[in-house]
Amino acid sequence: MNPDRSEQGARPKILIVDDTAANIEVLYQILKAEYDILFAKSGTDGLRMAREQMPDLVLLDVMMPDMDGYEVCRVLKQEPETARIPVVFVTAMDNDEDETRGLELGAIDYLTKPIRPSIVRARVRNHLELKHRGDLLEQLSAQLAHKNRELEVLVREDGLTGIANRRHFDEALRCEIQRAARNGRNLSLIMCDIDHFKRFNDLYGHFAGDKCLQLVGELLKKSFKRAGEVVARYGGEEFAAILPDTSGELAGHLAERLRLELFGQALPHAQSPSGVVTMSLGVTGGLVTRERGVEWFITSADNALYRSKEGGRNRVTVWEDQ
Repeated sequence: MNPDRSEQGARPKILIVDDTAANIEVLYQILKAEYDILFAKSGTDGLRMAREQMPDLVLLDVMMPDMDGYEVCRVLKQEPETARIPVVFVTAMDNDEDETRGLELGAIDYLTKPIRPSIVRARVRNHLELKHRGDLLEQLSAQLAHKNRELEVLVREDGLTGIANRRHFDEALRCEIQRAARNGRNLSLIMCDIDHFKRFNDLYGHFAGDKCLQLVGELLKKSFKRAGEVVARYGGEEFAAILPDTSGELAGHLAERLRLELFGQALPHAQSPSGVVTMSLGVTGGLVTRERGVEWFITSADNALYRSKEGGRNRVTVWEDQ
């Protein structure tokens, strides 16, 4: 039973497929009080109606001239759109071999002729209830999966800026260093810090401070969007960018471009020597080796960032091995 249909108060739909009108009439009279009845007089029409109407249950005759019930059931179960529609065979054949064949093709039950109304009503009701519960479970599972994806985003994303958080950064840097080490490739890391951010916060307020952080996050996303590049809020007013397959020299040029992008925004900062919001950046990069692991990259980039601050801020320093 389709959950949306039941919520709207609509009755379940049952498709009867039988080449004999009298058989259809018998089933119709038994079920019409509780269900909306559709019917088809051939296997081909039955398949067409199942695809178009998506019934909640199919009552399927086995012996039909153009396409027998076994073939109809096989096709229904092969097609993703109709595979979950329950199929009940209605047949005069009651030997074990025929029943086994039908069940192996995906049918859920057999009703044998002559038809017994009480048995038909009970089994149809039970199968529709099982389908209804299955549909609800599938719906709940989809909702849970969606919530889990949302939670995964929240766990890995900084809530204010929308870029990666420190946890995601740590995971990404470790993975990229391992990949670069295996492949003998370059890797660069940029660490950047908004200059005199505490003064900015104190002067303009936390709302303006949040807007400033969001602006820097947006500039990072626009500046580094190649496959594999990760930008993150490292902590407070400090940000980072992981650049796979990038030399330290090239990363230095990219960092300078980012610095100029922020400077060009001309966000007023009366407590900054330049009068606008600026950032200091430290860059490290090169071939990843056994000696150049996570700690080396972070320490080198931090040292370069420290030199930028000591040198007067609003500048880029590229770390060179001592």
